[in-house]
Amino acid sequence: MKIAIPIFENRVSPRFDFSPEMWIVEVERGEVVSQEKLSAANLNLPQRLEQVTSNGVDKVICGGIDPFSRNQLGSRGIDVVQDVIGDAEVVFDLFMKGRLRPGFCCERRRGRGFCGWKRGFQRRRNIDDERKM
Repeated sequence: MKIAIPIFENRVSPRFDFSPEMWIVEVERGEVVSQEKLSAANLNLPQRLEQVTSNGVDKVICGGIDPFSRNQLGSRGIDVVQDVIGDAEVVFDLFMKGRLRPGFCCERRRGRGFCGWKRGFQRRRNIDDERKM
């Protein structure tokens, strides 16, 4: 299986169609067998979709994605996990453990990964801020 994660620096890019790089990871039997980062900075949308398809990607994990791109990927047999926020390595690790879901916010905290629903994450942060007052 090949997984593509559009990235900005070390994070999942907020938008599939504007990410400067694409991190492609190949996994066999639960182990990473290869990975590479491809430049996507100067690609238009059709070229970006072709980059994903021509690399044999089976799944895209991304932040926001427009309906056209999502439908194009789906019609090519590529599964999309969208609305994911956070550190790309944490996101990938949680995906490998079977714990990643659409709409998750994944961050590093105290050397470990944290992942939870975006709304719950925001609510928890607000509660913590109120306690400090």
